[in-house]
Amino acid sequence: MERNSEYPPAATPTLGEAIESFNRGDYFAASEQFEILGHGAQESLKEVVAALHRIAAGLHLRFARGGRQATINLLSQAMMALDELRPSYAGIDVERLCSELAAYTDEIRASPSEYDAGAIRHKARLFIERRRAPKIVLVET
Repeated sequence: MERNSEYPPAATPTLGEAIESFNRGDYFAASEQFEILGHGAQESLKEVVAALHRIAAGLHLRFARGGRQATINLLSQAMMALDELRPSYAGIDVERLCSELAAYTDEIRASPSEYDAGAIRHKARLFIERRRAPKIVLVET
């Protein structure tokens, strides 16, 4: 069964809507939107949409569930996929996004796990990290 057939045309989000959800910090919604978009995307957009889906899913794991290694893995996979699409692709500033992802991933790697930091310190760290989370910036054409 083709997954796209589950959604009526009016319910299919646009890339812009998914990016807006992401930049608002609604990573779960953005992840869902990127996933839906990926099923019906043109072949030329599938790789970038899949990478954006990984980023949104990774950030959701980090902030909603406190995930550390899974977030690092998803962000690293996304950076590898985006590397060939630099400096910009589909109107997205891929260069900037990759730079922000690399810095953010390094920050997560350097942070202690919840077990090592203690639950309260870990939650405080996630609060600060949320403000440093990467954004998807569009390039002006």
